[in-house]
Amino acid sequence: MVAPRSVVVKRLLILLTIAAAGCQQGLISSSPRPSPTPSALSACPAGTAAPVGPQVLLRNLPAPDDLAFDASGRLLFGDIKAGTVSALRIDGSLQRIAGGLSVPEGIVELANGKLLVAEQGRNRIVVIDPASQAVSQWRAFVNRTGQEGIDGIGPELSSISAAPGGLVVPDSPNGVVWRVSLDGKMSTQIGSGMTRPVGAAVDQSGRIFVADEGGAVWTLDPARRRFASLPTPDDVVVGRAGHIFVNTLGDNAIHEFDPQGRQLSMMSGLNQPQGIALDDGDNLYYSESGNGQIARVVRSFILDSPKVTRTTSGTFIICPVVRRAAGFSKPLTLLAPNAPTATLQLVQPGTDSSGALEVQTAEHSVTINVGDGGLLNLSQVVTLP
Repeated sequence: MVAPRSVVVKRLLILLTIAAAGCQQGLISSSPRPSPTPSALSACPAGTAAPVGPQVLLRNLPAPDDLAFDASGRLLFGDIKAGTVSALRIDGSLQRIAGGLSVPEGIVELANGKLLVAEQGRNRIVVIDPASQAVSQWRAFVNRTGQEGIDGIGPELSSISAAPGGLVVPDSPNGVVWRVSLDGKMSTQIGSGMTRPVGAAVDQSGRIFVADEGGAVWTLDPARRRFASLPTPDDVVVGRAGHIFVNTLGDNAIHEFDPQGRQLSMMSGLNQPQGIALDDGDNLYYSESGNGQIARVVRSFILDSPKVTRTTSGTFIICPVVRRAAGFSKPLTLLAPNAPTATLQLVQPGTDSSGALEVQTAEHSVTINVGDGGLLNLSQVVTLP
């Protein structure tokens, strides 16, 4: 028989052992630690000021002609001597999209990413698949005049709320303008009585502008009216602010007008400015076929190649490089990429900085946007290391 006192002592020893084990377990199992807080992101320095006046982007081309921008921000251009359509990327590198064309002129990108190109030497429009570089006929036109075939084409009207859908096609040798369905099968004549229509543009109200080498820029709204008289207009574009730009071969210049037809500026001394385009920042791009160049005039701001750093935690810090034109001081806003990219930190640009953002994503690239909150907006595809 065990003495009562011994039972009590044993029970106390068991309780002390259990308590000690619990304390030891508590020492081994650490409590959850909070995630480390990332260092606060600082705005990246602004890029150097954009050049004042023309900046040559490409040299020594055989004969660059019409220009256009695609949805990714690449500058597309045809070369009428080389018979090619190429793209100038934002990093300055070149990509040939198609070859073997007979005098490629106007270029339009469709919503599906394919390109329509006016082939003047065969008086037709072809469709080009940039991925496969395959070229096929979209629509052929009749030319019994003995004159050169169609020149500039576009724009596409389906994105203009006030205008019916389709593609504007100036039928250069026949002096008329067509609206052609986007499958190339149906056409409606929307303008006539011109000498040689070679380019077209449309403003947000649906008013169509036509450059006529006979010495006029016409508007079709819907009746044909003279907008301006100029020496051999070759193309016309409308900026986001509504200004109209016309390149003219008769005086080797580019003319800028307000929507009412008042001339605002003129850039002269060019060498056969055959092509003209505006990016979404209303910066002006033009080709000089006479000396094989493509140049740019920065009117607001541009984005140079960004700087990207991968952190030790697997995120990416992106430093945009914003370069402003002289006198352009509007506040700019940096927009975060869309899902599935997660934006962890974002710093807005200032007048002397380019902003910054930290993102987490499994994607190989993201798209950022910089704009003034109104008309001007530039997109940029950023490749991640």
